[in-house]
Amino acid sequence: MGVSAFVDTGIGPRYHLCLTQGRPDSSTSLLQAHCGQSRHERGIGENMELVIRNATIAGVPGVKDIGVRDGRIVEISDRIELRGDEEVQAMGFLVAPGFMDVHMHLDKALTLDRYDWSKRPRDLPPRQAALEASNELKRHFTVEDVRERAIRTAEMCIVNGTTTLRTHAEVDPVVGLTGVQGVLAAREACREWIDIQVDCYGIAGFHDVPEEEELLRKGLEMGADLVGGVPEADPDGNAHVDRIFSLAKEYDKDIDFHVDQVRAARPFALPYIAEKTIAEGWQGRVMASHCYALGHVTPEERRQAIEACREAGVSICCHPNASIEERVIEPVNGGVNVTYMSDNIRDTWQPYGNADMLQLALFVARLGSWRTKEELDHLMEMGSMGAARAIGLAEDHGVGVGKRADMVIFEAKSGHEAIITQARKLWVIKNGRVVARNGKLLVRSEV
Repeated sequence: MGVSAFVDTGIGPRYHLCLTQGRPDSSTSLLQAHCGQSRHERGIGENMELVIRNATIAGVPGVKDIGVRDGRIVEISDRIELRGDEEVQAMGFLVAPGFMDVHMHLDKALTLDRYDWSKRPRDLPPRQAALEASNELKRHFTVEDVRERAIRTAEMCIVNGTTTLRTHAEVDPVVGLTGVQGVLAAREACREWIDIQVDCYGIAGFHDVPEEEELLRKGLEMGADLVGGVPEADPDGNAHVDRIFSLAKEYDKDIDFHVDQVRAARPFALPYIAEKTIAEGWQGRVMASHCYALGHVTPEERRQAIEACREAGVSICCHPNASIEERVIEPVNGGVNVTYMSDNIRDTWQPYGNADMLQLALFVARLGSWRTKEELDHLMEMGSMGAARAIGLAEDHGVGVGKRADMVIFEAKSGHEAIITQARKLWVIKNGRVVARNGKLLVRSEV
């Protein structure tokens, strides 16, 4: 039975040792040999900054060593002879690309202590009740309040293996630009250990809020990475889509729509979003989130919408709580890139959320019809590479030479085993640096 431990030499980074039956393996002598020696004497020179030993990589036979230098994977082989400044013994467990949680609301996260769900009005539609409650809380937000909660949520993400996230930051007359300022400050504070994309999100629509476009412009000019809208916020959903596209093209930004959030056949804006994406040449730069109408329209309407999204390169991101067959499995089978999300974390929209993509993958599996090892392995991939494709980062993501070293080592030998057992995330690596171990954060945000 192996016992793992980080050992601090007192002369630099910590080294991981694997102890077998109480006796240290060969990494012990390596560690001892390093003591009191300079980098040149240790033979490091242009050596690896991190070496992961004996890793299982999906689709790759046998176990491999993974070498990292300058934050990127530079070698994958049966045995890397060079030493690493830091070494991790994976012990044959799965090394996978970091998760990407690409639909979150850090600006509102962790406000459950400010809201009593038992007093929620029962006579209002769910979205209206959530909006009214959220607006009441947002009146009291400050930049520092948003920043602090966003950082805490990002910490939850990274220890659970999410190395990149996308968050929406609402702008409207209630909160103004406070949410955007807060999450931008959190992005800066966390930049060394997690990547955060910020969507300046026009939740209020344009029809009743003439200042919404100006708020969106200011948010983009402050540094938001993309622009977001919600067609059902306006009487004419297509006109809303047109205005969001106009802003995206003016500022050269990607788009993220909250779309078809009512669990009914109408509104059904997804087909027009796909059509507009092609017309504006924005293929691969648009994500449609929620898409509940896919579970309520006719099979033919759903087939046509899926085909339109495939042609337009529109990705779909779903909360794993309903209509998994229609919103996830059928689009995947139809060639659409699909991923899943945390969405809100403990606020007026839902009281749940652990920022754990592995847990969300299990929800998708339980609510859908995927059961085979191959299907569950693909589901695991949807939370990493699928999400990366959705937000334009796929070229740089993955466990491969030349890719950014954003990885998770699971206490499992495969993706399906990780989902089924809800495996521990033994190590989380960001830009070639071990940032979390066994659910514990090893780094801190900048003050």
